[in-house]
This record gives sequence, structure tokens and C-alpha cells, in this order.
Amino acid sequence: MASIQPESSMRAASSPLTAVSWAAVSAVAFSSGAAAAKFLSVKLPPAELAFIRAALAAVAIAGLWRYATRIREARDLGWHAIRLVLGVVAGYSFMHAITLAPIALVSLIYFSRVLLVPVAARFMLGERAGWAIWAGAALGTVGVVVSAGGAPSVDLGLGAAIAALAAISSAGSQVAVRRLTASNDPALIVLIFSIGSALALGPAAAALWVQPTIPDIPVLVAIGAFAVVAQFAAAKAFAAAPAPFVAPFDFLTVPASAAAGAVLFGEVPGLEMVAGGALVIAGAALVASLGKTGR
Repeated sequence: MASIQPESSMRAASSPLTAVSWAAVSAVAFSSGAAAAKFLSVKLPPAELAFIRAALAAVAIAGLWRYATRIREARDLGWHAIRLVLGVVAGYSFMHAITLAPIALVSLIYFSRVLLVPVAARFMLGERAGWAIWAGAALGTVGVVVSAGGAPSVDLGLGAAIAALAAISSAGSQVAVRRLTASNDPALIVLIFSIGSALALGPAAAALWVQPTIPDIPVLVAIGAFAVVAQFAAAKAFAAAPAPFVAPFDFLTVPASAAAGAVLFGEVPGLEMVAGGALVIAGAALVASLGKTGR
């Protein structure tokens, strides 16, 4: 049974390339799960989708008995609670947003959380945030407004607003993960979050429950599997490098989600989204190139 390592020793065993690789895996898995959830969103309510994703993830991780039996080894329970609350809000909001707006738009707005992670890390962990981080966050915010500015309906506008709430909550949740990796095994972090999410979302899912059909089952399983991979890979990435370095590589979710939306749902991004997306990615690039130096 591997012992829980302090942050310094965990970092020493890793490298920037390792962090980038895990971040890429997390981004691709997240985009795939979002596409699967979008596919079922016309049949099942957001609360049910969010609950099933969390429950299946909890079952999958709990199946690894060596982690399930170590749940008593969890440290920093306050940070686990912060991670749980912010993560549940982010997960439910994202699921709700994709029922109202194109997956590419929702994913783009959700991606803007990478600009908020360094800012949140400044306030939550005391990590240094230089001018590039604040400038990148401001540029990305403008990009989000531009990308959502062409929303032709109330539903799309509401979906964009809910996606923004998901982005803010997710940024705080990722920072909490960053803090937890200093004293908790990444798989244990995912297990506790998955179980807590399922318990938190259970009442709302039960109240709105719609019985899935047999053809829906494989898609639901895929949603849960992608959630496990995305969370575990993100925890490994944040354990390997500082949050300001890791977060911008989540940009891979933008083209992946746009491709999925176009191929599977016929959602072709408009000019507003392309322009706004360019600003958001430029903001993330600014944070990645200069923010990690503290300038």
C-alpha cells in the first residue's frame, strides 16, 4: 500500500511533461463525457444525469478496494468539503447548461475557468498572481461576453449564464484539488468527491427521475467512466505542477467539444463564438506564458 507523500516529494517524482500529459487526458475525457451527456439531455433531466455520473464514478472507484478501505486516511476534511460543494455546483450547472445551449459554447465558457484558477489560487492558497494572470482573466472575460453575445434566444442566454456559474465554481474546486493533493492520494480525492456528489444530488435526482431505456445504459456508463478518467487525470496533473501551469492546457476541451457538437448535433459555431473563443484562448496563453513567472 503506497503511503501518502507530502507535496514536495510528489512534485519531485513528476515533471512538467507528466503534468501536461495528464491534463490532456483529462480534457479529452471531459469532452467525451460532455458529448455523451448532451446526447441524453433530451431524455433525462440535468439532476439525474449529474447524479448518475457521480454515482457510477463512485462505484467504479470504490471497486478498487485498496482505495475504498483507505477512506479513513483522508486528510484536510475541510478542503474536501469545499471541493465537494464547489464541484457539485459546477457539475450540475454544466449539465443544465448543455441542455440549453450548444455544447461548443458551453464548453468554451466552462474552459474560461482556467483563467480563474490562478486568481482563485491566489486567494485560496496564497499562490502569487502577477499582472499577466489578471490581464489574462480580464481578456478571457471579454471573450466570454463576446462569444455569448450572439445568443438568439433566452434559453441560449440562460445556458451561457449557467455555464459561467459552472466555470467559477469549477475554478475553486480545482484549487481545492490542488490543495488536497499535498496530503491525499489522487484516487482517494476522486472517491470521496464521487460519493459525496452522489449523496448530495440524490434527492434532486429522485424528485425528477425519468426511467432510462435499455439503449441509454451504455451511454450512461460511458458518462460515468469518462468522469472517473477526467477527475483522476486532473488530480494527477495538479499533483505534478502548480495550478497556474496546469490549468491552461485544458484548452483542448474547446476544439474537441466544437468537433463533437458539429459532428453529433449539427451545432456549427458562429462568428461571435469564434471571435470570443480566440480571446479566451489568448487570455489562457497569456496566463500560461507569463503567469507562471509571477510577472
